[in-house]
Amino acid sequence: MSLQFSGGPVGVGVSLNLVNRVRPPADKTDGGRKVSDQRPETGQKRAGAWQCPTCGRQVPRHVEACRCGSERRRLEALGYKFDAEQPVSTTPATRARQTPAQDYGIAGTLLGYQIDTDLSAPLRIGLKAVFGTAVIALVVALVRYTHTEPLPTRENVQILSTLDAFTRNASPEAGNTIPTFISSAGRLGVLAAAGTPEDSVRGILESDLRQGFCSQSVVNQVRHEYPGFYDHWPNEKLERMVLEKYPEFADRVCVLSVRFDAPASDVIKYELKPRTLAGHALLWLRTLLIAGAFAVGCLNIYYRLIVGRLLSPVGSAA
Repeated sequence: MSLQFSGGPVGVGVSLNLVNRVRPPADKTDGGRKVSDQRPETGQKRAGAWQCPTCGRQVPRHVEACRCGSERRRLEALGYKFDAEQPVSTTPATRARQTPAQDYGIAGTLLGYQIDTDLSAPLRIGLKAVFGTAVIALVVALVRYTHTEPLPTRENVQILSTLDAFTRNASPEAGNTIPTFISSAGRLGVLAAAGTPEDSVRGILESDLRQGFCSQSVVNQVRHEYPGFYDHWPNEKLERMVLEKYPEFADRVCVLSVRFDAPASDVIKYELKPRTLAGHALLWLRTLLIAGAFAVGCLNIYYRLIVGRLLSPVGSAA
């Protein structure tokens, strides 16, 4: 605003006086709020001041507006919290600046670590509890389902006896040796006499095995196969006639059910060999590696996706 007066120095003085009255003081905005022009040194903190997020100035708490024009009340309405001991260094257009993950060294590169103070305390605690519970559950599952006895392969079992050998070692008058073999020590299974170390022991049903008959006596075997036909024949005559017609029966000791697809030499009683110290160490190492990889994945999800990307900028709330 300017007024023109003529009349020499008196007119000029009146004009300048009116201009000074219209222009606001240097420490106030057009609205009359006090401003500050104090710009601190880098990293300097001042007690009793709030930090302008736009220009970084430290503004006394009794001053409502910064020199750059930012007003504290408007910034507080956008979600900024000003504290005298912890000055805010964010900008109104974005949320708090995150330090690049690479600045945190290996933790930042491998896990995507960054400060997660943008999340509320209950949310941080809840998310960390969920991820921690998931890791613990994985470890428990791995221990339960993998830290078991080794697989019953040829290299992991100790064969106690076979049905064929058990019958040949029994007395000729013992009768059927299958019930005695089943009740003997060890686990029951089928494993081929020849094969690779990775061959697994097959399980069998006791009911199928009990339908067979094992004995050193050829007469007893024939009478089991043909019940009632040769009951009145003398044992010597029946054995002589059978061996004359079927000489291979002389070396046979078992007559198994047609539902049973394995010879007596493959029917075994066995025990699992105990796992060695090296085997236990490798098993725990595998468990820790799997659990560690899962934990790294959870931390990356938390820091890179939730903390780093899913938080909406503060400025967008405006």
